[in-house]
Amino acid sequence: MIDWLIQILPLFSVVIMLLLVANKWCINKLGVSWTYYLWLLVPLSLVVPFIEIPNWYSAINDGQSMQTYMVTATQNSQWKSIGNVLLYAWSVGSMTLLIYWMTSHLTLKAKMKQWQKVTLPNDFSLPESLTVYQCAQVYSPMLIGLIKPVIVIPEHFFEIYDKEQQVLILEHEVCHFKRNDMQWNFIALALLALLWFHPLSWLAFNRFRRDQELSCDHAVLARKHKTCRINYSKALLVAAETSPPLAFAQLSFKEYGDKNIMFERIKQIKANTKTNKLAISTVFASAIAVLSAFSYAGDNHHHDKKMKSATVYPLTRVEPIYPQIAIDKKIEGSVVLKFDVTPAGAVENVSIVTAKPSTVFNEAAAVALSDWTYQTSSTGTKEALVQLDFVLGEDSPTEFSQIEQIKVTN
Repeated sequence: MIDWLIQILPLFSVVIMLLLVANKWCINKLGVSWTYYLWLLVPLSLVVPFIEIPNWYSAINDGQSMQTYMVTATQNSQWKSIGNVLLYAWSVGSMTLLIYWMTSHLTLKAKMKQWQKVTLPNDFSLPESLTVYQCAQVYSPMLIGLIKPVIVIPEHFFEIYDKEQQVLILEHEVCHFKRNDMQWNFIALALLALLWFHPLSWLAFNRFRRDQELSCDHAVLARKHKTCRINYSKALLVAAETSPPLAFAQLSFKEYGDKNIMFERIKQIKANTKTNKLAISTVFASAIAVLSAFSYAGDNHHHDKKMKSATVYPLTRVEPIYPQIAIDKKIEGSVVLKFDVTPAGAVENVSIVTAKPSTVFNEAAAVALSDWTYQTSSTGTKEALVQLDFVLGEDSPTEFSQIEQIKVTN
């Protein structure tokens, strides 16, 4: 898992930084809706590094390279220990966030039994599957729920907003509903839990939610006249003044009750930015170029890993038993073995390639190698080679043709 996180971090970081740095420019040139769609690049950035580009020449070479594959001999116990600590810390952080968010959401849903179902007048147009509840504990209109979302409005909703504002606010929540924003928010929270240790993840989530709200505002007001836009802005001010900060699970019209966010939404409503088709084409062409570059780099990285000896690391290594007959006769030697590593990291199909002397150390080397374990992988390794050198002492002057040398003393 740690290896996977390390692989995805470079492209993820680049994509997040570009989206954050260019956010204002994108809003001014592309419009809020297209800027919001750009956040789809984030989940794509987690997949692209693992997309392999078809290359027949590379495929042929991979099969040949396994004939001369060299295995790293050094015990990787230090990295394994550090990796276990990092994995534990990451797991605790992720599970803590998921449990907190899920508890908050379920607690809110449990309170639905105390909420009053609202029957809206006929001039309020809502989807048939969308139910509206009214609650004294809610201070701002919101859409909640993942499987079957509902709209929750505050107790004094019909008193603090005028009729036009009520319609616009509900249209905003319906926009969230039709675009499946609650499901997208769930995915965003899952990614945040996955990459909680990365500071840019938190900045990206906050900016993503802001752009989501701006995009919904734009959709609601796209064909509305100026006075309607002004009235909607007033409704945002009322929501900001009457609501305390809300939990992560309560993703709503209010957007956490942050007045700075409300002012940004009002400013964007006033600006009413138009889209620039040339800018849209340029941005998406650039995005494709960046993702393709990382995909190509990732493909070359995976290919290079197959060609280098550093790809296979023994996690546990059993030292061969020096044969007593060789000790008595003071014989030193070397054995080259060929073997496969299963995806689970087990060694199998051990065979002797060459040995000096021809038979003295073969059995001891093969028995020991069969008990080694390697890192897990998706495909395993075929026909890896390792050389075991049997020497009587560390200061032995004997030298062997080295493929991968592991000295075994008596």
